[in-house]
Amino acid sequence: MLQTNVLQQHPTKKRVTVFRLAMVGKLIEKEMSKNRRTNLVLLACASAISMFGMRGAIAETIHVPKEVESIQGAIDLAQGDDIILVAPGRYDEVINFKGKAITLRSSDGAAVTTIDGWEKKDSVVKCISGEGPSTVLDGFTITNGTGNEDLYSEDETIGGGLLCLHSSPTILNCIFVNNSSTYQGGAIYNGDRSNTIIRNCKVRANVSERGAGLYNSRGAPEIRDTEVSDNEAKYGGGGMYNFGSTVRVISCVFKHNRAAYNGGGIYDYDSTGRLTATVFTDNLAMFTGNAVYRGYKSATVLNDDCRFTMTHDTVAGTGGYMVAQGKATGACCIGTGCLIVDEKSCVKAGGAWLGPNTDCDEQLASCPKPATGDVNTDGIVDMMDIVLVMTSMDQSTKK
Repeated sequence: MLQTNVLQQHPTKKRVTVFRLAMVGKLIEKEMSKNRRTNLVLLACASAISMFGMRGAIAETIHVPKEVESIQGAIDLAQGDDIILVAPGRYDEVINFKGKAITLRSSDGAAVTTIDGWEKKDSVVKCISGEGPSTVLDGFTITNGTGNEDLYSEDETIGGGLLCLHSSPTILNCIFVNNSSTYQGGAIYNGDRSNTIIRNCKVRANVSERGAGLYNSRGAPEIRDTEVSDNEAKYGGGGMYNFGSTVRVISCVFKHNRAAYNGGGIYDYDSTGRLTATVFTDNLAMFTGNAVYRGYKSATVLNDDCRFTMTHDTVAGTGGYMVAQGKATGACCIGTGCLIVDEKSCVKAGGAWLGPNTDCDEQLASCPKPATGDVNTDGIVDMMDIVLVMTSMDQSTKK
């Protein structure tokens, strides 16, 4: 007689047992057909085995650490549609979903369940095998990731907390905190057409060169009901950096994010998208676009229900102004930057056009120099410049 309690404690044995029982059932049915006589005992056995096998094929719940000690061990064991239920605790590991359409869920929420990548020198969570929306990560704190070096190099890591490549998982009720990467995506990197769904999450206190909170590359992710705060980019996109992407941001909050160049909250490059019912509070960039910076060929739409709660939460950059075919183009000085555009686009963007066929190599000699003390290069020295200087000094002191 089968010991069902043993099977429940050992999911691997359970799967093997189910397979073997199914094979025995087939042999019984074959023998019954060969002898061409009704054998009630064999028939009852075959039916019972068939029922057991069918139950074994249904999605299962694997408990960590009760049944499997590690989260990765449970993922390795899991099959399609299985649920991995994780008890509260700190799990010192990094995990890879390996393309499986499974749900990884904490039993008691992100506040008491942490996946910690300390000293693992990798992304804490990886979806790099074509995962889709049926791959779900729900209710974890993801921390201390330092990013993956395989795409670029050990000096240019990406995706400190979560790395998605050509994958579109669903991320729910998670906290991404104190992750870093040296290049892109301190907390989250969505690359190679990853259309990740992120809902009801918190992305805070992460660091990277570009996109300290999130970096989206050539994809169409959706970010909803999520707070992006206190992230710091050493170049641009303190909260989020979009490269060649169409991003939907719905009912989110961007606050207290910082960038050493442009785009304290969001930096767009060759990107479009839509922001709906999103609030910006106290985001800062050292140069321009404290809330949102629209870079090269970018035209993200900000709906009327978006709010900018402080006067310095500004939207800047060339926006959707593109070079029109057939028009004369030249260097356009915008702040301390330079773009090659036509005269009309340059003027609309608030820049100074240097004339047709001029080159940005002439920028240092020809572009207007900012006044002494005009840190954000808006043409005047005011309280905003003092705020930026004090913020920079405060950050240097903390380091």
